[in-house]
Amino acid sequence: MISVSRRAYIESSSPEEVFESLSNPNRICQLLPRMQKVELLDQNMETSSARMITYMSLGGIFGTIRCEGNLTWTAPGEILFKVHTPVSLETRWTLSPAVHGTDLQATMTLDLEPMLGPMAAFVPKQIVSDMLAGELEAALTAIREDSAHKVLRERTIAA
Repeated sequence: MISVSRRAYIESSSPEEVFESLSNPNRICQLLPRMQKVELLDQNMETSSARMITYMSLGGIFGTIRCEGNLTWTAPGEILFKVHTPVSLETRWTLSPAVHGTDLQATMTLDLEPMLGPMAAFVPKQIVSDMLAGELEAALTAIREDSAHKVLRERTIAA
């Protein structure tokens, strides 16, 4: 099991605004560099859940893999996506109000054993951990930049 967390401060954006950006399936493809496509199978607003399929580019011998999982959320504080097949992957976004902005913590947890079996023991964990960290850092940077552009547009319109 490999787990990586990263945290960012999103200036001038409320948790509700950041949550709205993160809860858009099309936006996730723009935030996560390896995400190629997202399909929403069904959504239940009463239980704040959805079934989704994502297509992630892993490169090498894996190419692009189809991952099926469940999305749950508690607006505006948390979004959780759990992939069940073919690999066990959990991505959690936790949002908290902060002074003049939002504190955003992103965590990815990956278990390669369901997909690779005993061969998972030979996967270099540090390399995979670094890859996951890069994914999270890229997503957090994209969210910060999107927020900064939104604030700039609002200030321009108000002027």
